[in-house]
Amino acid sequence: MSIRNRLLLFLVPVILLLFGMLIFFSFYVSERTVVARIRQDAIYLGASYAQEFDVFTEAARKIAEGEAIALKAVPALSDGFIKDLIKKNVAENQEIYGSTVSLIPAATSLGYYGPYYFRGKGASKKNGGLEYVFLDKGTYDYPKWDWFTRPIRDGRGSWSEPFFDKGAGNVLMTTYSALVEREGEPAGVATVDIKLDDLVEKIKKLRVENSGYAFIVSRKGYYIAHPDKELLSKESIWEKAKGPNNPGLKKLADMLKTRETGHAVMKDPFTGEESWITTMPIKSTGWMLTIIYPRDKILAPLYRLRNTVLIISIVVVAFLVLIIILVSSSAASPISRLVEQTERYASGHFKKRLDEKKGVKEIRKLAKAFNAMGGDIEQKIQELNDTRMEVVYRLGRAAEYRDSGTGMHIIRMARYSELLCRAYGMNEHRCDLLLHASPMHDIGKIGIPDSILLKPGSLTEEEWRVIKTHPVIGEKILSGSKSRLLRLAQLVAYTHHEKWDGSGYPRGLKGEEIPVEGRIVAIADVFDSLTSERPYKEAWSVADAVSEITLQRGKYFDPALVDLFIKILPEIIKIKERFAETKKE
Repeated sequence: MSIRNRLLLFLVPVILLLFGMLIFFSFYVSERTVVARIRQDAIYLGASYAQEFDVFTEAARKIAEGEAIALKAVPALSDGFIKDLIKKNVAENQEIYGSTVSLIPAATSLGYYGPYYFRGKGASKKNGGLEYVFLDKGTYDYPKWDWFTRPIRDGRGSWSEPFFDKGAGNVLMTTYSALVEREGEPAGVATVDIKLDDLVEKIKKLRVENSGYAFIVSRKGYYIAHPDKELLSKESIWEKAKGPNNPGLKKLADMLKTRETGHAVMKDPFTGEESWITTMPIKSTGWMLTIIYPRDKILAPLYRLRNTVLIISIVVVAFLVLIIILVSSSAASPISRLVEQTERYASGHFKKRLDEKKGVKEIRKLAKAFNAMGGDIEQKIQELNDTRMEVVYRLGRAAEYRDSGTGMHIIRMARYSELLCRAYGMNEHRCDLLLHASPMHDIGKIGIPDSILLKPGSLTEEEWRVIKTHPVIGEKILSGSKSRLLRLAQLVAYTHHEKWDGSGYPRGLKGEEIPVEGRIVAIADVFDSLTSERPYKEAWSVADAVSEITLQRGKYFDPALVDLFIKILPEIIKIKERFAETKKE
């Protein structure tokens, strides 16, 4: 054997080792990336659902609290006033099932008193399309029930444990009870009942990567929403976790009892599968949302791909040995292409494909397998990115929903921002990041009380100071992320209310001290807000809005950006027309 061939045979084990290390490292990095993204997506998805449930339950709570306030303020309690109050609230608020005002028998002149209006099958026109019953001692002795005694005992309103209401068709429901006071003393409770059917259905459909399941438990550990309806409101996790045979369930119960967002890698207490578990609170009720998604099922495509690549790698190395020994010169080119492709995959570049028609038959088959591998990995990464962007938009809509109640505003202003960014000459990647980051510009409004954010009249100076904290709140919510998208969203949330002349907030930045992305979003946000209808104003015409922006050139807005905005106004109008409001969301 020649010295050349001996040298080549010596190099083969080295090549095999390096090739194996490269394959191992590329899949190690890929798996770590996939795991991190799936975990983050689960947190975002859960937070979006929790926020939606908070909005739903908070609306019901406010109705009951409103009744309690009205009963405290009225000079004298009367049967007619109370019945009209609860009947009107049930009739006008479709999200609630029924309402009652039940009084402490010795506290008022009405004595034992418990009228109840609800959406039953026996509704009558006389009662505004509702059913009416009186909670008398014979059929329903209300002073014995927890929903009545707890607010009076604790001095504050609260949600009841979920229960099946046989009168409503054995539907899972919950009750919010608000304390009614007269002259500083407890006089009874005002309640609102809501059905949990829609909540249960949404939780049954919640998935991460089309795998796993989710459920909600109450403060006492009872299932409120679960894919298995047989478990609803019948079995407490707290009690079951006390048993010695399921340590995983005890660990899950301990996580839920903290009432904080948490994440763990452990075996699913119910299926035994190795899983990721994410928990987070629904703050308005004290319930806990749990998402369980099996690790092996989600990573199965990546594992299959890894095994395929390992088999292909063995075949490739064996083939390379023969080619190197027999025709090393002709083998150099295809080997180089394969190594380059492997390096591209390891560095996260999957767009470029190998030429499947070039080389001998075996090389063409290998190129086809590598191309299939790259396409599969690229597709999985794209699916993860799509899920991440959906969560981002849902977070933006969650903040916007409390203020304007529409998701079209954030879509329009995001596209205005992208268009203005391109006109400014920023690179395509930066403009694309701004398109997806700008919907979260007002995420800090989540932290502003409804009493201020939704106030119909003028705000006091103190209320304006509270409103002006939302950029700081948004910056804190989005801070600490390694994602370039979320770092840009943090920057936009913090600076989009700064003004060119330095009169903005929260830091009073001036001129080019303000990041250009914040200056761009400021113009896009103001233009869409001016030209959109709101409960407190009519929509401005485009001409009037442009005149106002021009008037603020050099004061509120960057003069150069205003000039660019006017230059691209025809394209802005096309976006406005394309994403015009069609209905309230």
